[in-house]
Amino acid sequence: MEDLWNGLIDASQQFVIPDWDALIALLPVFLAIPVVLYLAWLVIRFANAGPTRRGKRRIPPTAPAGIHMPGPSFAPVLGAIGAFFLVFGVIAGGLWLLIGGVILAITLLYWGRESLREYDHIPSRDGQTAVVGMLQAPAGTVPEGVHLPPPSFRPILIAISFTMLVAGLIVGGWALFLGFIALVITLLGWLWDARKEYQAVEAADRTGHLDMGGSPAWPKATFAALALLVAVAVVFSSGILPNSAGEAAIPSGAPGEEPPGAGAAPSVDAPGLPEADAVVTAKDINWVETAVTVPGGAAFTIAFDNQDTVPHDIVIKDAGGATLFQGEVVTGPDVVVYDVPAIPAGSYTFFCSIHPNMTGTVTAQ
Repeated sequence: MEDLWNGLIDASQQFVIPDWDALIALLPVFLAIPVVLYLAWLVIRFANAGPTRRGKRRIPPTAPAGIHMPGPSFAPVLGAIGAFFLVFGVIAGGLWLLIGGVILAITLLYWGRESLREYDHIPSRDGQTAVVGMLQAPAGTVPEGVHLPPPSFRPILIAISFTMLVAGLIVGGWALFLGFIALVITLLGWLWDARKEYQAVEAADRTGHLDMGGSPAWPKATFAALALLVAVAVVFSSGILPNSAGEAAIPSGAPGEEPPGAGAAPSVDAPGLPEADAVVTAKDINWVETAVTVPGGAAFTIAFDNQDTVPHDIVIKDAGGATLFQGEVVTGPDVVVYDVPAIPAGSYTFFCSIHPNMTGTVTAQ
């Protein structure tokens, strides 16, 4: 119970003593809230749209002649679950990435098998026997009472924005933030199209005429916005601009003079820090030292200097994803010394469990 309370206090410190970098990182969550609320409101409207009962019993819907309506399916839900585990595996890494890929493959195979089985059982026009080969398209116009939505670029745009989001999860920083923005823009556009189409269907119920809208125009503005977001993400994530990749500002000095310590490994006896085998510094939600060297096969110490006002910790994992060490959470500015048990010689990954985008390499030798 005490650990839970301490965790709540550490989380609330991000708002009591705000760190703007951390708050900006939460913007995608704040943007997702109205989207989720709108989707919930849309589901409620569709659930209550039109009469669902006539008289005392429910009348099952009947598809017009020559039209095959597939039955309900859990395949899209399972596919979404598989995609979720794959994205989670991209973030967590290690064995989780393999598990996520296997789950997504299983759900997609289930979806494909269900689609083939449904196709094999589509009834023909002349009877109830299964159709062999390609179905002939209905001659003439769409049957009365059937609404076919016009073609749309939205699925392609969603796929592009989701690719940007997954790339942001890997790169982190500005790329992750702009990936969320791209996904929000394309989802809002899709919702806007769905709303216009639904309004057209409601109008057709009154007038008997449904305007399909013809072929869609190329979404040049959306493509341009996505291209701009990609360009901004590349610029800010590459470190071309000062401090764009989270590195510390260059201290002042004589013209042409290299900053102290530039190009050299951080000293373990840095002024003001306790004596330790290695030093790791957290600043601007990033590691200052992304590669440290420690003794192999023997216990060692890490002087952890948290210069941020948000909580951080250090977790060391091996190549298989097993946790070898997890230090206590430190809310800065503060310095602690971690006593780390012996680990075999080799290369390991260390990161912050609260900010998984903060990663580095530990070499034991």
